[in-house]
Amino acid sequence: MPAQALAQRRMTAEEFISWGGDGHPGKLELVNGMVRAISPASGTHALLQSTIAGLLRDHLRARKSPCRVGTEAPIRPRMRSNENVRAPDVAVTCVPKSKDEKFFPDPILIVEVLSPSNQRETWESIWACATIPTLQEVMVVDSERINVAVYTKDATGAWPEHPKVVEGGGKVCLASIDAEFAVTDIYADTNLV
Repeated sequence: MPAQALAQRRMTAEEFISWGGDGHPGKLELVNGMVRAISPASGTHALLQSTIAGLLRDHLRARKSPCRVGTEAPIRPRMRSNENVRAPDVAVTCVPKSKDEKFFPDPILIVEVLSPSNQRETWESIWACATIPTLQEVMVVDSERINVAVYTKDATGAWPEHPKVVEGGGKVCLASIDAEFAVTDIYADTNLV
């Protein structure tokens, strides 16, 4: 179904999750009641997404953490939650598993990979997800150069104005899951290292 036709169908978050996409092959989000198709990711974007999910999953399993990792998992921001469903590239939740998980519950960390074709939509999703009270951290990974930005809530629950930026040979620290990764491990499978 063309993106233009998708945008004309207004729905609630529950309707969106039950809908199935009418055969649309790409990533979809619900933004203020309207379905939005996301531009296809690049090969580098896909490699970064899968590598990051693997690093996070391996870290959590090694620590025997109850937390879980999901890719493009449906998340409901708190603001206008009945009209919005976002699907960050990677997310971590520590909520116990349930039989009926339509949505990825209470994420503590989200990761978004920035590609030239999706920057505006990605930042809109980050701002929407920042309204989720359980969210502690956001990692933004550039797909065109080695650059990782981490936003971590402070002790008062406020988001910083500026992220911690890691480039080159630095380490990315994620307080939300007590993890540290070499930035070169994040980019290992790409042509950027």
